Amino acid sequence: MLVDWDKAHISEPTITTIGVFDGVHRGHQAILSLLIERSFTLGLPGVVVTFDPHPLEIIKRERIEFLLDLNDRLDLIDQFPHTYNVLINFSERFAEKTAEDFIKELKDRLNMREIVIGYNFQFGKGRKGNIKFLQEASKRYSFKVSVVLPVEYNGAPISSSRIRSALKDGNVNSANEMLGRYFYLKGRVIRGKGLGKEIGFPTANIAVPNRIIIPRLGVYATIGTIDSERFIGVTNIGFAPSLKGEKDITIETHFLDFDRDIYDKLIKIELIDYIRPEIKFSSLEQLVNQINTDIKSARNILKRIIS
Repeated sequence: MLVDWDKAHISEPTITTIGVFDGVHRGHQAILSLLIERSFTLGLPGVVVTFDPHPLEIIKRERIEFLLDLNDRLDLIDQFPHTYNVLINFSERFAEKTAEDFIKELKDRLNMREIVIGYNFQFGKGRKGNIKFLQEASKRYSFKVSVVLPVEYNGAPISSSRIRSALKDGNVNSANEMLGRYFYLKGRVIRGKGLGKEIGFPTANIAVPNRIIIPRLGVYATIGTIDSERFIGVTNIGFAPSLKGEKDITIETHFLDFDRDIYDKLIKIELIDYIRPEIKFSSLEQLVNQINTDIKSARNILKRIIS
């Protein structure tokens, strides 16, 4: 159940966690898993409190490139069975709230009996709310604090920022390992310039929300989901297969052994592996030869995934 923060008034005691949960990566999954464990153990509803927009977009005026849009983030969070999602519309006014005031509101609005948080959780004006603060506040407001230790990958804690860096480097394998799933882009199929169809490799171009991160430009082995069916393909992220300079980045997928009209359908493209960086071609023949090579590479990669 999705509840707006301003309308949240839960009478029964709850087990609560708080965070942006962008990516719902393996570190977030550990937090959500403990939330569910504690919820089942105590027989109390679990509550996930999240934010949109990202607090840093308001506090530091940073442009955040999200790993997921809000709906997909909530869908992945809902894979961990709990009772309530509470959404905070993070604003300049909300950013002025002190850590003490926020804890009071968590008690008043959510009847919080226990809070499950990550090891580096900070909140409140000036980010003065941390684990030490929570442990002190728990005595004043009668709630328990459960801290989840970092989940590590290659010797360092997993974080959304590490995953973004990996994607920007084209290191999709590391990003997927940290996510615990395949990173994906999702959007509706729009009409492109039709070059792929003209040369025998029709592509599905998707329009991705502008808040979503665009990984390193280049060619990827991918799996697309269309109407709940999965199809293997080759995806180019870049300025079209470049015979000439283009200004807008496109995301276009050639599905292998596929012949359907899918214009305007919502499709998901999972990035399985990075094949090569973007190339500017000097001739149509060179482009066609490279596409054939990319298709062979994608088939070799994807046969391990879909048999």
